[in-house]
Amino acid sequence: MSITADNLLRILVILLVAIVLTVVLRFVVARVIRRLGRLPARQLGVSNSAKIVLGQPQRMGQRLQTFQSVLNSTIAIVIGSVALLMILAELGVQVAPLLASAGVVGVAVAFGAQSLVRDIISGVFMLVEDQYGVGDRVELGSTGAVMAAGTVEQVTLRITTVRDDDGRVWHIRNGEVMRVANESQGWSHAVAQVQVVPGTDIAETRDVMTRVTTQLRAEESYSDAILDDAEVRVEEISGAGITLRWAVRTRPGQQWRVASAMRRRLTTAFAEQGIQLV
Repeated sequence: MSITADNLLRILVILLVAIVLTVVLRFVVARVIRRLGRLPARQLGVSNSAKIVLGQPQRMGQRLQTFQSVLNSTIAIVIGSVALLMILAELGVQVAPLLASAGVVGVAVAFGAQSLVRDIISGVFMLVEDQYGVGDRVELGSTGAVMAAGTVEQVTLRITTVRDDDGRVWHIRNGEVMRVANESQGWSHAVAQVQVVPGTDIAETRDVMTRVTTQLRAEESYSDAILDDAEVRVEEISGAGITLRWAVRTRPGQQWRVASAMRRRLTTAFAEQGIQLV
């Protein structure tokens, strides 16, 4: 098998065209995604009420980013495969028999590629159903076990990449994910528990917690994060003390900031009212 200068020139042209086509298509995808991200909610099929309550613009942006990641990887695979076949043809390799035998080989490989097919199918359904996307904080698990918990960094049709709180990156096959707990969809709960000494006036304590919540929600930095009034209820009464649970609905990802601010302010408010914590 001899390779002439013309073959080398054509191979270089094939590589150049493949690279340019990949860059151009990725640019087009990025531009389309940006335009979709700027469309009004009604053109994306999102009601105004859902947009206000569920923080839909942020959610739509995350979903579009996920689709962009999947489309980019698909473009690279398709163009790379076609370019490889064309290069093999230039090198004198008979491509036609390879393509003709693809069906026979496919049957043989299918038995060993069942997990790959399952991963891809699961990835497709995950994207269509919007189970999670890039930027979501999730907990992915299989039957009876937690596989990984953290922030989704990348999603492809086969693999989901999650970075946990310790900075470790987890690469999880989509077909292995049996359940998904998504903390970034719709709304979240900010929760704070306090335990006061026995004999404390429960009604007064609840009034203090409600008042602090109202003040927090009235502030500009927290008014957009808190979606509803807080619920304060008695969680437990024992000889060690009285436990009260404070919970409020927040926008996705804001629950930790709101809960932290609430705990700080409750400590100060209880001290001013003479309410003793355990």
